[in-house]
Amino acid sequence: MPIPAQPRSHAVMWVALLAMVLIVASSFLIGARAASVMFAAELVVLAFVRAVAPRPGPYGISARSRGFDVVFLVVTGLAMAVFAVTAPGGAI
Repeated sequence: MPIPAQPRSHAVMWVALLAMVLIVASSFLIGARAASVMFAAELVVLAFVRAVAPRPGPYGISARSRGFDVVFLVVTGLAMAVFAVTAPGGAI
């Protein structure tokens, strides 16, 4: 008999989506570079949330194993931050 799954909250997914909407809006208002840095920060924050959240993880950001998700989000966030800061054409 399978073990029943714990109910998963959708709150993290909705907060992450709201953050993305704000980041897209800020890309028009503030600039693409600043929005890219904010996106990188969101990815790192989501990695932290994924790392500390109880199993099975928050709905919407849990795709694979906890280790894979955390490493993928951190590496992607750091790469995005490096690209945003080193891109030619303006200051942050």
